[in-house]
Amino acid sequence: MTGNARDKVKNAIGLLLIATSVCIGTNGARATAGPVVVDRLVAVVNDEIITMSDLQREMLKRADSADQRLVLEEMIDRKLQMSAAKRNGMDVSDHELDEAIADIMKRNSLDAKQFEQALAKEGLTLEQYRSEFREQMTLSRLYNKFVRTGVAMDEAEVRSYYDRNAAQFSLPEEVNIRHLVVTVPEKSSPDQIASAQEKAAALMARIRSGEDFVRLIREYSGGPTAAQDGDLGFLRRSHLIPEIGEAAKDLKPGEYAGPVACEDGFHIIRLEAVRTPVRPYEKVKDEITKLLYEQKMDNTYRAWLQTLRSDSHIENRL
Repeated sequence: MTGNARDKVKNAIGLLLIATSVCIGTNGARATAGPVVVDRLVAVVNDEIITMSDLQREMLKRADSADQRLVLEEMIDRKLQMSAAKRNGMDVSDHELDEAIADIMKRNSLDAKQFEQALAKEGLTLEQYRSEFREQMTLSRLYNKFVRTGVAMDEAEVRSYYDRNAAQFSLPEEVNIRHLVVTVPEKSSPDQIASAQEKAAALMARIRSGEDFVRLIREYSGGPTAAQDGDLGFLRRSHLIPEIGEAAKDLKPGEYAGPVACEDGFHIIRLEAVRTPVRPYEKVKDEITKLLYEQKMDNTYRAWLQTLRSDSHIENRL
């Protein structure tokens, strides 16, 4: 900042911070008090200032939990960017602003009076809205030129991220179970149920003694999966019949459990395999591309903003 510009800032600060308060006495005569502080400086950005009242107005737009210091830093960043826009001839003209607002009114089917009424409900005057919208348009224009256009994505980067972060795209664990079912018909008598249980226990003993499980399934199993040699295929544990899921939860591949009493009969189960499937690359390619693109833009924006800060005179007095 030049010495002349700094003198201007100092003069502005002096005028801002000191004011003469005039009070009316009970007899109607004027009484003057000494100087009182009506506002205070919280930041200097090159040849511009940010006051506490500016900050407080900004805080009113934020959630109650907003950090005052962080909000001030954001205000400083905006001033730096608006200055950069001016230097690069990227100001938004009145005509451009008028057209943009007219388009918003048209898309929302509002005339001028209705538009101002809608703004009033949000606590804004038309001039306040124009000022804020002009700033948004300017910052967007600036962002597109200095950040967005410098970011490019590469298919190899996307694929590499997928390969390095496969666990991030994993699905819930699945188990493959094969079972033999000794069925129990509906409305079976207690004797029939006991007989089916004994048969299942005898088959389990034969399996334990080393007989081939698949051969026994083909010979003795009932139910709809008998034709597939009792293979249930891969299922999420949550999709298993609860009794089978409970019996299988501590099994390792190749281990058996049973007989397990279920609604349709007695099951002998063997855990064949466990897997954690991963979503295919083609299914998550767009998701990864978006993620990496946003990361790159964020990094580019931060680097560019740091350059603006390095080339500027900033005083944070909060």
